[in-house]
Amino acid sequence: MLQRSLRVPVAKIIAPLVKILIKLRISANLISTIGGVGSVFSALYFFPKGDFLVGVIWVAAFVLFDLFDGAVARASNKGVSKWGAVLDSTLDRLSDAAIFVGALLFFIKSDDRLVLLLLVTAVASFMVSYIKARAESLDIVCNGGIAERSERLIIALTVYGLHGLGVDYAMAFGLWILAFLSIFTMTQRMLIVYKAVK
Repeated sequence: MLQRSLRVPVAKIIAPLVKILIKLRISANLISTIGGVGSVFSALYFFPKGDFLVGVIWVAAFVLFDLFDGAVARASNKGVSKWGAVLDSTLDRLSDAAIFVGALLFFIKSDDRLVLLLLVTAVASFMVSYIKARAESLDIVCNGGIAERSERLIIALTVYGLHGLGVDYAMAFGLWILAFLSIFTMTQRMLIVYKAVK
């Protein structure tokens, strides 16, 4: 939802930077790699220590690289490659996993009840991405849903940040919302595939 509605205005804003990156011969794959690896290491370094606010700042900074890799690929002479698409998707999944695992490593030390909720949220979130990937492997377009990756990332990082600021129950409340939205989106995508094959 959000990523589709903002795609055009964001593309216009970052267009000058994209041209600079292309002139510097910085490839889309390098941008993807820096963003993906940076967000993974940031999440696994800061979140398990309980440094949620600092972790959110670093992870968000690296996640912003995701705005540029596709734009650079489309604007460059080489265009979008299959390898680049798989690399970007893989790094996105690793980044998402690190965000959940980082929090899990922190809360599991105190046997917090949020551990189970984090696990449910993580699985549901991954299923949203899996259903799309599996559908596309069958030549079925499976875009959409109330909470695509951008929405889920924004919610997760906002929740982590509020927890880092000491806002009571922010983590629990936010994870319940994220779990519900992920499960709902998963259901929406299953229905998209079901209708497509009928």
